[in-house]
Amino acid sequence: MKKFIHLARRTWFALRPTPVSDDELNRVRTILTNDEYDLWNRMCPADKAHSLTVLRRFCVSAPDAPDDALAGALLHDVGKISSSLNTVQRVIATLVGPRTTRFKLYHDHELIGRELLVSAQSSPETVRTACGEGEWGWHLRRADQL
Repeated sequence: MKKFIHLARRTWFALRPTPVSDDELNRVRTILTNDEYDLWNRMCPADKAHSLTVLRRFCVSAPDAPDDALAGALLHDVGKISSSLNTVQRVIATLVGPRTTRFKLYHDHELIGRELLVSAQSSPETVRTACGEGEWGWHLRRADQL
């Protein structure tokens, strides 16, 4: 039941993403490297809005976190860009599992995200945080709960 509630909330917010404000965009630019920013820009509007929500929660939970950890919070779902699934397809993928190539890419988004971040020469702290590991990983997992 908890998974269903989480899925319903994520779907609701994905269908109604809050546009990124100029202030938020400036904040993202100050946190991310150029290569990381390019990755973040490839994310769909709903994932960008979600990343900013997670960043706000993360900052409350970990107010002393360095920018590398903040970058990990912003980029924790970057691997989802590889699947190119829309919101409805993501719901189906979540319900039925990795039955197709694109659904498998969606389910493997954390591993793919790690690879993308390493390719973008993100710091080890950014990679660890984005994957929910290391000193700041617990804060990310907590901030990612809806």
